[in-house]
Amino acid sequence: MKPKYEKNDIAYQDETWFENEKRNIFDIRNQHRELMSQKYYSISDNDPDTYFEVTFRPNMLANPPRLVKRHSQPIKGRPPEGMKPAPTGMPYLKL
Repeated sequence: MKPKYEKNDIAYQDETWFENEKRNIFDIRNQHRELMSQKYYSISDNDPDTYFEVTFRPNMLANPPRLVKRHSQPIKGRPPEGMKPAPTGMPYLKL
């Protein structure tokens, strides 16, 4: 259920765009919240004893807004127990 928005006449002058894109910064922040609040791991392709910590951050300036992966520096060793592997198969997550 989407909340009802009041139209700001100065910001939204195109009626059809406003009807199709009733979103604001809080909608984008709340989508995929489970991905943004955790750290995942990704095993290095070159060295199986090296992994990267992966976090997802929103890129609000992209069109369309999306989540992008952020990788840490390579870490030697195995990922800690309980850390999940990073979701794969998608270049980015549309919000």
